[in-house]
Amino acid sequence: MKALLFPILATLLAGFAHGVELQPLEHKVIHDQRTHLRNSNDQRQNIWTDDPAKAAPFLKEFGFAVPDPQVQKGQVLAIFFNDHITEDLTAITHNKTANKTFADYADSGIRFKLKAPPEGKKYSHATAVLFTPAHALSNLGLRGMVTGGLSEKR
Repeated sequence: MKALLFPILATLLAGFAHGVELQPLEHKVIHDQRTHLRNSNDQRQNIWTDDPAKAAPFLKEFGFAVPDPQVQKGQVLAIFFNDHITEDLTAITHNKTANKTFADYADSGIRFKLKAPPEGKKYSHATAVLFTPAHALSNLGLRGMVTGGLSEKR
């Protein structure tokens, strides 16, 4: 009986021992604009597409001058909007445990003195990136942002 007690306890406790498994994804920044102006009530954290035909018009819609974004089949073109303009994109990460993909940001150390944005506008750090997701996406997150932001697929 005592010989069975240890394997049974070990099996029961092993279920609680797994941790979060994070997988960094290779990405390429194709445009970076630290003081992108957008509507102050815009809560989108990112807008993305996995359709290569939509890539150029998508970037042009936001005023990004990228002549040929060269989106390959299976890649995602995403524009991340971070209202903390002093933070820089450091990684795109896939959380295997939760099956979620998100952008990681870190403080750049840069400080600004900017004139106030026009009425009804705000500054956001807009970063356009290309990456190959680990799985089919339904949502992209932004770590460190205020909860309630939106992820929009085009």
